[in-house]
Amino acid sequence: MLLSGKVIVVTGAESGIGRATADACAEQGANLVLAGLDKGKLAEVATALSGAGREALAVPTDIREAAAVGRLFATAVGHFGRIDGAVANAGIIGARKPAAELSLDDWRQVMDVNLTGTFLTVLEAARILIGQGGGGSIVATGSSTALRPVSGLLPYVASKGGVHALMQSLALELAPYRIRVNTLVPGTTATDATRAMPGYLDQVAKSLPMGEVVDAQELGRYVAFALSDQLPHLTGTHLKIDAGRTI
Repeated sequence: MLLSGKVIVVTGAESGIGRATADACAEQGANLVLAGLDKGKLAEVATALSGAGREALAVPTDIREAAAVGRLFATAVGHFGRIDGAVANAGIIGARKPAAELSLDDWRQVMDVNLTGTFLTVLEAARILIGQGGGGSIVATGSSTALRPVSGLLPYVASKGGVHALMQSLALELAPYRIRVNTLVPGTTATDATRAMPGYLDQVAKSLPMGEVVDAQELGRYVAFALSDQLPHLTGTHLKIDAGRTI
């Protein structure tokens, strides 16, 4: 198993890509610390993973708050004694409006979660991994829209572009500590939420070179592999898996 005995923190773990990532990490032998806002769903995921033979802690966390992120990682280290990796996946789409109709609140709502929340998460993970002295791996969820924008999602696109730049810079700073830092770059993903939108995924698939939308479980497996020690020099990379959207 690629992650046997490792401890991985995952934010936004109650659904979508975060849930798929937690599942994939557990399948590869990891113990999980799961963060999110939905206490009920988070507990369900933790119970499911624990039932599959892995240890999983559910830690409700608002990643916009530095103190809450600090508590998340303190809980992880307090329970397991260390962490080996972190996945800063939590994020929101935000307002879908033409740029001229956006308000400052629309902008701040998305930036607070997607960029500031990711910053708080990866920096806390970095501090702990540096202190432990044994290397590690950090992955954040970016977006193909940061490479090929779409209309009507300006704050989202800008926030994810910020995540890409943040992770590139962090990769450079953490390389001497053998802490690998990479960015998952998905396109539109098949999740419970997108499957519930009649016709949406079929419409998106028609616009993709491969003619298919990527499933969240495939993304989860990709992240689990990136977190493992199989590629010890993989850092500062855009882990694109978008069925050709950004070709």
